[in-house]
Amino acid sequence: MKIARFRAGRRTAFGVVKDDEIIEIRGSIFTRFRLTDNRLPLSEVTLLPPTEPTGIWGPGPNSANHLDTGGQSHPAQSTKPPGRPEPWRKGRNSLTGHGDPIIIPRDSGGEVHCQGEAVAVIGKNCRRVSPADARRYILGYACGNDVCDRTWQREDTTVWRAKGSDTFAPVGPWIETDINPQELELILRLNGEEVQRVNTRDMLFTFAEIVSYLSQQVTLHPGDLVFSGTAAVTSAIKPGDVVEVEIPGIGMLHNPVAAEYDASAA
Repeated sequence: MKIARFRAGRRTAFGVVKDDEIIEIRGSIFTRFRLTDNRLPLSEVTLLPPTEPTGIWGPGPNSANHLDTGGQSHPAQSTKPPGRPEPWRKGRNSLTGHGDPIIIPRDSGGEVHCQGEAVAVIGKNCRRVSPADARRYILGYACGNDVCDRTWQREDTTVWRAKGSDTFAPVGPWIETDINPQELELILRLNGEEVQRVNTRDMLFTFAEIVSYLSQQVTLHPGDLVFSGTAAVTSAIKPGDVVEVEIPGIGMLHNPVAAEYDASAA
């Protein structure tokens, strides 16, 4: 089942996507809901980020072939596979939806990269769960883009601005609830050209292991988002580009790239 959060006129609601329509629901996507008679063409609604999370998490290095590139990131990052996830957190401000622009900050270091990833959506309060039980706490999966300024990542001691700037976490277009998270092919396109094709079977730590690890110290809440980590070499983006993250079985996340408006230059 594909569950989307959308805006139609001034109303915001959740719905189930079927073919080219979205069927509005009543109730909570995290507990129980029912389909209504209100059907809208997808072309007539605005798709929003699929949830309103309290936390957005990434696992740290999570692919052997990304480590082989030196991680392209922090100078202290080892190319040796980690023994456990090394989580980091994006701010809620970084979340943006399908079709919305990725904004390059005007004081950016000049090396902003796109990183296509899968994203797990937490379905219920999750605290101190085992890897074996963690799957029961995940509602479904979406497409994601872990946008990162590599210059800031190298220069700073934390990733608060490198990964957490406004619009640096596109997620969407919706949540797929019935899919194997460790057998997802992920295709990243930049201006229509394929620049990355990987599979979640190659994650060093599975979604269940990442969620379990996070839950030992942090309570994860319904709607929270957990990124998979990227793989291989990532690609720089600039204003005017278009980035697409496609996961067959889920959908395609589409975002143009724009420069931050500088009012002082107007």
